[in-house]
Amino acid sequence: MARCGEGSAAPMVLLGSAGVCSKGLQRKGPCERRRLKAKVSEQLSQDLLRLLREEFHTDVTFSVGYTLFKAHKAVLLARVPDFYFHTIGQTSNSLTNQEPIAVENVEALEFRTFLQIIYSSNRNIKNYEEEILRKKIMEIGISQKQLDVSFPKCENSSDCSLQKHEIPEDISDRDDDFISNDNYDLEPASELGEDLLKLYVKPCCPDIDIFVDGKRFKAHRAILSARSSYFAAMLSGCWAESSQECVNLQGISHVELNVMMHFIYGGTLDIPDKTNVGQILNMADMYGLEGLKEVAIYILRRDYCNFFQKPVPRTLTSILECLIIAHSVGVESLFADCMKWIVKHFARFWSERSFANIPPEIQKSCLNMLIQSLVSIT
Repeated sequence: MARCGEGSAAPMVLLGSAGVCSKGLQRKGPCERRRLKAKVSEQLSQDLLRLLREEFHTDVTFSVGYTLFKAHKAVLLARVPDFYFHTIGQTSNSLTNQEPIAVENVEALEFRTFLQIIYSSNRNIKNYEEEILRKKIMEIGISQKQLDVSFPKCENSSDCSLQKHEIPEDISDRDDDFISNDNYDLEPASELGEDLLKLYVKPCCPDIDIFVDGKRFKAHRAILSARSSYFAAMLSGCWAESSQECVNLQGISHVELNVMMHFIYGGTLDIPDKTNVGQILNMADMYGLEGLKEVAIYILRRDYCNFFQKPVPRTLTSILECLIIAHSVGVESLFADCMKWIVKHFARFWSERSFANIPPEIQKSCLNMLIQSLVSIT
């Protein structure tokens, strides 16, 4: 499969250049999106749960009885901010990973389950957080009302400022406008994705900077490693970057990195308009992001292939564009679907100028498949 910088470049095809509304699309579109959402959501959940179990890049330790649990401040802050503040927030400046935080009035098994829910639940987990906090309230012998008065809410803490759709200061102050409001309207795959995405949109406790095109993106080693096999290798002990506080990436643009980061954190289900979907496919392949490839393929099927409904003039050209992208990146299933549809409606394609402009080897494949289909009929 082609990778960034290898082989021919992906065609410069932009989202929004094709796509036709039809009854077939209206029927199939929501079903395909639900399938994609479920798949991306499940992958995000499994990636974070693996991060918890393998204890990569942990930066906080809890002590429950004689059992120690390692976790990640950023994940706790994103998912259970009140719990974070009442257990970590007041001591986070002096706390090290070697100093466990004692959690009383909670059984080890219960706390293990609580952490698993934090890292993997695709739903709102406020009830679980409140249950743990109630037990801590019993521990120190005060009421919920007294607790609200005695401790500021997490939203008022500078360490816990994670309002939705806030743009990071180091990004919003830039002269260019490569981050548009559309980027912040992309739908996360789940509640888990929505919570984690806030860590990127308004960086909280980041521990690594990524530089692309001279622009800086703040991120978290743990989340990058959990979601991308490329970053997992880079940030382990094998690469020089594993001990550095910043990394420089080559072969992608800052626009593409921004798309990738939104997916890594939120499992977002769309790509902003005017984004080169072929380049996104290449990037997803290089960085080991199978879910992002699924999103790009879904967009190609929706916006370029109209989910392979009946042909209309604009669809003829856009499906050929999709065929070229699938061929260049090596997406065999999409390439095969495009070929089958082209062969089925070959009489319409034969006279199209766009068909004459596709690479000769693809034309030959179309003709061979057409001949095979005619032979099978006879």
